[in-house]
Amino acid sequence: MTARRQVDVLFDLSDYPKGPPTPSVAAPTRARKLSAQEPAPADTDRARRRAVHTAVSRIRRIAMSPREQRNAGWTPEQIVDYRTSMADFRIALCFAQGAELDDIDPASGYSMSRASYDATRHSWISIMKFHGFNPDYNQAPLNKAIAYWAERRPQFLVGDDWLAAGLASHRAYWQTLDHPCTCPTCNNADAS
Repeated sequence: MTARRQVDVLFDLSDYPKGPPTPSVAAPTRARKLSAQEPAPADTDRARRRAVHTAVSRIRRIAMSPREQRNAGWTPEQIVDYRTSMADFRIALCFAQGAELDDIDPASGYSMSRASYDATRHSWISIMKFHGFNPDYNQAPLNKAIAYWAERRPQFLVGDDWLAAGLASHRAYWQTLDHPCTCPTCNNADAS
């Protein structure tokens, strides 16, 4: 058996700065002079960026694909331990970025916040805006993404149709240009 890579890089969250009490609310600006003991706002931003960089570099340091794990001859116990460590790293990264612990999925370490949902939705709408929508190619991954959020945060999906928003964005984008859409599955493609 090959030597096992050490994955217990993250010991605790004590080396990450404490976030504001409510991350969604900006801290009030200070009108008074800072004392010598208080860090300057630039130092706080620098510390937060450093914490995020530390978490990301720790994740990259041990990142291994499933194929690499199989080639290394890992046992199922080692793979489970590795996945748990990666989830811990993702939790630390989300925490360092200011996510609340209630918004972090403990099993996967991914953020389940409204901002994460909006970023995922925006990404899909942006893809459809510029490239159109091909049901044979895009439908299964889109359904998988929507099912992921429906399982974890169904309240975010109430009245929200990603496909309709993406197609509306696609039509609006191509109407502003001087030529029709070149996507073969788009209704405007047969006009050329």
